[in-house]
Parts: sequence; structure tokens; C-alpha cells
Amino acid sequence: MIAEFEKQKIQREVIRKESRLTMIVSLSLLASIVVYTLIAYLHKGSFLTSRGVREAWNILNIISIVLIIMVLAVRKTIYFSPRLVRDDFTLTALLQRWRTIDIVLLSFAEVIAIFGLVITFLGMPFARTFHFFVSSFLLTMILMPIPWKVKDKIRNFEKYAGKWMP
Repeated sequence: MIAEFEKQKIQREVIRKESRLTMIVSLSLLASIVVYTLIAYLHKGSFLTSRGVREAWNILNIISIVLIIMVLAVRKTIYFSPRLVRDDFTLTALLQRWRTIDIVLLSFAEVIAIFGLVITFLGMPFARTFHFFVSSFLLTMILMPIPWKVKDKIRNFEKYAGKWMP
């Protein structure tokens, strides 16, 4: 019983240590998304947009949807791939690989917010670009390495990849 408690305590410390950078990146991105949203909201755009802006808005919507689907698919496949496991694999190595994947996926979430900001500056009203900021914010929240979520990911990894820790 005490050995199991010590093992969990060590695991929590490793998770906290290895997730710190990704958490800082996530919080920074959330702050930047809020700033982008405020800038877009305060931007005085026209309610009459040109055909080119409407077409750009349509294209950016499609690209954003594809990015969201791609991020969620990667999160469900590559995260839990048994190919991540090597002979000398440890929890630290797994979390470091997840950190790399997380930062790349978080950057896609940031791109979606930038799409919203750009299309707002091109003249699209904020009411028609709000969803870019909301989806970016929610995607970032989903990807944040909150300790209880990381533990759940580890349990899922063990489920899909088998026992891997020494």
C-alpha cells in the first residue's frame, strides 16, 4: 500500500515537471487568443463585405474545420500509438514526446484564432468571426496538460499500448 502511494507520488511529480512547459505555452496561447478576440471585437469593421472577403471567410472556415478534425484525430491516434514505446522507455520519455506533439497541436489552435483576426481585419464583422476565437480557445483547453488529464491519457496509453513501464 505504501509502495503504491510512493509510486503515485513519484508519477505525479514527473507529470508536473514534464508538463510545466506545455502548460506555460497553453496559458500563453489562451491569453493571446483572448487578446486577439478583444482586438477583433474592438475593430470597427463594415457590415458590407466584398465578395473576396466572403470567399476568404469560407475558405478559412473549411481550413479551420480540417485543422480541428486533424488535431482531434492526432490526439486519438498518435498519442496512444504503441510505436512510441521503445525498450528503454520511461514515463519521462513518454511525456517528453507528448510535449512535442502538444506544442505542435497547440500551434494549430493558435492559427485558427489568427485566421479569425485576419478575416476581421479584412472587413468581416466580429459576429461572423467569433467562432474562430471560441473554437481556438476550446481546442487549447482540450489540449492543456492538466495533471488529472495527463494521468487519464497515461491510463489510456496503457490500455492501447499495453504495459510499458518497468
